[in-house]
Amino acid sequence: MAEILYWGVSLRMHQQNCGKLAPRGNKVSVTARYDGRASYDGTFTHGETETNTVHAHHIDSGLWGGAFISTAENLEVAKCFATSGGKERGIVYVLDVSRFNDLGIIMRRVDGPKYPEESEVSIRASDGGNIPNEAIVDVIEVAP
Repeated sequence: MAEILYWGVSLRMHQQNCGKLAPRGNKVSVTARYDGRASYDGTFTHGETETNTVHAHHIDSGLWGGAFISTAENLEVAKCFATSGGKERGIVYVLDVSRFNDLGIIMRRVDGPKYPEESEVSIRASDGGNIPNEAIVDVIEVAP
């Protein structure tokens, strides 16, 4: 696993969150819903699980209230997300994985991710809240 992870967000989202690494939800475990968003191919499990939360997050950030954020092992992937594919200014947070255990940050990968080319690593705070800013080692502003 990489020693550094990157989280790319739009400049607008960075400003709205006041520089905090805030997930869109706060649930560590969710139950897949019959709302047409989940595929019923064995990806999701029965009941409330953390794995369901990660898979739901791959469909849409914060889907069903999940507490994960998506990070990338590749800076260029994070830049693409930060700029919405080159359409707006963005921010890339550089995160030091070696600090995660001490800060209570949980990392999850899943088998068969929806977008394998993104090399996504989903992370969350142990309490389902914001990722501690002490994990940030750099903040890079990127332009389209």
